[in-house]
Amino acid sequence: MRKTLAAVCYILMLAADAAAGYFTYRAFVQKISYDQGVLTFVPLFIVSYWFSTFFSQLIHPRGSKPIIGRGLYNFLYWLSTLLSLALLGTWVYLFIDRSLYLNFGTEVSGELRY
Repeated sequence: MRKTLAAVCYILMLAADAAAGYFTYRAFVQKISYDQGVLTFVPLFIVSYWFSTFFSQLIHPRGSKPIIGRGLYNFLYWLSTLLSLALLGTWVYLFIDRSLYLNFGTEVSGELRY
């Protein structure tokens, strides 16, 4: 039962990351606004983190035998961690590119904004 629940949690975590990636892409190519992208990304990222935590607790519960091998667990854990870090890195870039530069006197359509 734990193995099935762990698989469901991992699949839901990947689905939340995929949805977050989709909205990140749409914000990156400016199909949706930066603000809408952030407001959609943050809850999806939180859901992804929750399912990652549930997955880890189901695989390696305290005081119980792990249900999958250490190597497979490390692979799945690092895969999800790198995917999440890539999404966060993209949002840091979008924040700097779309929001931060406009607040520090950069030139917008021939005028300086202060």
